[in-house]
Amino acid sequence: MSTTPHSGRSTIESIVQELEKTPEPMQLSVLAFIRSLDVSDIPENHHPSELPPRTLGLNRGAMKMSDDFDEPLPDEFWLGEE
Repeated sequence: MSTTPHSGRSTIESIVQELEKTPEPMQLSVLAFIRSLDVSDIPENHHPSELPPRTLGLNRGAMKMSDDFDEPLPDEFWLGEE
C-alpha cells in the first residue's frame, strides 16, 4: 500500500477523504472517469517513475505559431460579436 507524501495515509485513504468533501455530482463524474480507465494492461506494481524518459523534439516543426500569438484578442472575440 503506497502512502502520500507527508500524510502517513495510504493513497486510497487520501482519495476517499477528498471525495467525502466533494459534491455528489462531482463524485459521479470521478466514478465515471475511473470506470473509463483501461487498466487491464498495467502491471499491479506499476509506478510512473518506471516510464522511459521522454524524447524532446520528436515533433519539431510540426506546427507554426502565428507572429501575432501574443497580441490581445479583439473585444469581438470575447463578446461573440461578428
